[in-house]
Amino acid sequence: MNLRNIFLFILVILLPGPLSLQAQSSKFTLSGTVIDAKTGETIPYVTILVKELSLWTTSDVDGNFILKDIAGGEYTLEAKCLGFEEYSVRIIIRQNISKYQLKLQAQSLALDEVTVTATDARKMNSTSNISKTALEHLQAANIQDAMQLLPGSLTKNPQLTSVAKVTIRDISGTNSAISLGTSIIVDGAKISNDANMQMVSGGNPASSSTSGTGVDARQIPVDNIESIEVIRGVASAEYGDLNSGAVIVKTKAGKAPWEARFKTDPHLKQASLSKGFALGPNKGFLNFDADYAKALSDIRTPSRSYGRGTLQIGYSNIFNTKGRAVSFNAKLNGSITMDKVKKDPDQSLDELTKSEDNKIGLNFFGNWMVKKPWLTSLEYSASGSYGRQYNRNKEWHSAVKLPNTNAKEPGEHLGVLLPYEYFSDLRIEGIPIYAQAKLTANVTGKYGKIYNNFMLGAEWTTKGNRGDGKTFDSHYPPAQNLRPRPFKDIPFIHEYTGFAEDKVILPFSEEISFQFSAGVRLTNIATKAADYDITVDPRFNAKLTLIDRNYNREGIQYLSVRGGWGILTKMPTLAHLYPDPVYSDHISFNYNDDANNYNLTVITTDVQKTENPNLKLPSSRNMEIGLDLKAFGITGNFTYFKEKLTHAFTWESTARPSNYRQYNYDPMMGRPEYTNGEVTVGGTPVGYQTINTFLGYRLPGNGMTINKWGIEYNLDFGKINPLQTSVIIDGAYFNQKEHNDVLQTGYVSDMVDGKPYPYMGIYAGGNGSSNGTKMQRLNTNIRLITHIPQLRLIVTLSGQCVWMDKNQVFNKYRGINMVYMQDDDGNYVFGDPGKDMKYLKCVNPVAYMDTYGMVHLFTDKEANDPLFQKMILKNRASTFAENDPSPYFMLNMRLTKEIGNYASLSFYANNFTNARPKRYLKANGMDVRMNSGIFFGAEISLKF
Repeated sequence: MNLRNIFLFILVILLPGPLSLQAQSSKFTLSGTVIDAKTGETIPYVTILVKELSLWTTSDVDGNFILKDIAGGEYTLEAKCLGFEEYSVRIIIRQNISKYQLKLQAQSLALDEVTVTATDARKMNSTSNISKTALEHLQAANIQDAMQLLPGSLTKNPQLTSVAKVTIRDISGTNSAISLGTSIIVDGAKISNDANMQMVSGGNPASSSTSGTGVDARQIPVDNIESIEVIRGVASAEYGDLNSGAVIVKTKAGKAPWEARFKTDPHLKQASLSKGFALGPNKGFLNFDADYAKALSDIRTPSRSYGRGTLQIGYSNIFNTKGRAVSFNAKLNGSITMDKVKKDPDQSLDELTKSEDNKIGLNFFGNWMVKKPWLTSLEYSASGSYGRQYNRNKEWHSAVKLPNTNAKEPGEHLGVLLPYEYFSDLRIEGIPIYAQAKLTANVTGKYGKIYNNFMLGAEWTTKGNRGDGKTFDSHYPPAQNLRPRPFKDIPFIHEYTGFAEDKVILPFSEEISFQFSAGVRLTNIATKAADYDITVDPRFNAKLTLIDRNYNREGIQYLSVRGGWGILTKMPTLAHLYPDPVYSDHISFNYNDDANNYNLTVITTDVQKTENPNLKLPSSRNMEIGLDLKAFGITGNFTYFKEKLTHAFTWESTARPSNYRQYNYDPMMGRPEYTNGEVTVGGTPVGYQTINTFLGYRLPGNGMTINKWGIEYNLDFGKINPLQTSVIIDGAYFNQKEHNDVLQTGYVSDMVDGKPYPYMGIYAGGNGSSNGTKMQRLNTNIRLITHIPQLRLIVTLSGQCVWMDKNQVFNKYRGINMVYMQDDDGNYVFGDPGKDMKYLKCVNPVAYMDTYGMVHLFTDKEANDPLFQKMILKNRASTFAENDPSPYFMLNMRLTKEIGNYASLSFYANNFTNARPKRYLKANGMDVRMNSGIFFGAEISLKF
């Protein structure tokens, strides 16, 4: 029995439990008032939650609240309200409790405790919470910047003129497969990039496009964000369409003053405006958020720029607060972004490259407290978005008159001669459309000493593209072998999902407890491009709390061990399911008589469809083991993780034989014509020879495998009171290996006896020097956070230490090293190619194809034959050496100062000592400066 079946069996046993058990405890009522801890005034419309029971209510206009039908026991009581710090307290309920006071503190640097780092959520899986205060202190320009607060991340200078991808537990921070598998959810709506078709050809994205990869994080501003939750571990079965983790964003909802924020750095100017309106008693709230940003890659030559404008209007309310309450939220949002690259104005050519991505979206979400024995609550969400993606590339061409055709059918076609000089104007218009709906039923209760939370849900998602696609004037093409293609003919993808999960808490004593969750997610994909089986994603998390002594201020206060395992599957994208056909144009005949204004061009077009009906879904098996503790004033979190992503989407090169006629024409024959499908002179065929060659093309595949493991750590040493300074140390050791040994083709552009080279090399992972990379990194961030409440000032000085930063490429096929060494005379040299720095490094093809389509193994015989040696890949001596620079360090500083209740100033300086040491990288054969350059920025916030 495999692991999936085992988890399904466990789930079948667990799930019926909450439906059959009857609560055995007496029921009690908790009522009270929510007040401002400083002023003593009551606070209306605060959400109060009994965490273990998923039981919630809100305070009324006078700040009063009541929670009924609570089984006796110990619970976590939480309270949340916009503009106030989140409140959480353990409470024991063994009788009716009235006049209970919840004292909330308004968010301010005047508080004794302020958090400006990512904090551990103390869940069964590795989860980090990033608050609004932390985001403001960080001065993030988009959500990718916020990821540098996670363990193992490095500080990066903000740069809106470059695509920003969000990745989790990724050394490079830009891996396309990992970014595609990272789910971003904003206010219950998944932000998807799966309908992005902005590609030029063969898996090559258009300028500034993230087609086939993850979401461009630049489109998501942070000034309207209230909190970010980052799930790094095994996500709940509630979350799907991911491989790596989830970033869950909640934007502002509730009453708030007008707030204007202005941000600047050497490349960026940004402004935002927000306001939360209270519409009256029981009428809800209306929130308004607007943002504008303008970035230049270099202010001296503003040829590359990025602009962003966003607007969000949200409505939130809770109905029937004294009965079965229903929360309702609606968010209408729109964004306009533009990437633009223009030639230097001093140059005469009017070339232009630009990219636009505009979107409008609407989503609804909320929770209905049903409060029945068989159903505690219903969570609902529905969302949709309509976008317009537009790429334009206007380019100047200056060359001899080239033959060209716009034929889309295979065979010989009359062509045309292009002008000597012209502008091409390639335009790609996509209209991505997304819709999703989700309904989740929760049954929670306390049965004896056991707390149980059962979740059952269904989700529907559809995505498609209704754009005009690639268009250009065929008389002025941007490149040969390129054809227009509409996107609106591509069918939509539909996904139907069901998920279930049961979470059990078993308290053994006041200090010891065990939490366990088992879930499964089932998804059926409806698409004409492939026939997928139902995906089955089991998920498991557990946590054993050995010590929980919140009352104890000395010794060990908290100790727990946790672990998780699960399978996470990414759904397909349109770009991978419906790639462009490939067109290959060969000149069969070309005659040009300028004197008599006559020309004749015959072009043979070969066409190859590139859909892959055997395309698999990327699937990741993730596991982790963690230790959380708090002892002697020190809080620590340690996590070991291991992830294996298989069948990651890639673009793989392949080929097949192709041939065309080349006419044997001599100018002395006379004026040629094309009649009855062949070139003639005076009605007599001129004859031809058949040229055998290859049609090379790329199609979507699943060749990439990514293995990751590592250890994350976080230590909070608490505050040194005399210095009013907290010391926090975090970091990680990451080990990452990426490998693609799927056989792919590579062609030698050479002539043999006046004809194209007659063989196509077949290599492991492609015809590059390597097909895999090994990376290791060990880093530590030391943060000294000085907080002076009396001055409403907080300063963070952080030292970034990179102790290890190794990387090395390799080339293996089925576990066998494909790299060998040769001296200058072509003799084989024995040794380790990864350590040798003297001899040439060579890689042979695994096999080769002839012009008849027959595949032959590449043996020593071919390796010693000069004709076949052309296919051997030869690389410099240092190519496969390991880059292992010595440690390098840098210092960063951030400062935030509040001026009363109406203004705040923030400033940051990355690498303010401009520490950029040179390190020699063996594989590159050159010195490289480490760390990002000195960078600074400032922000002012005004409230009124």
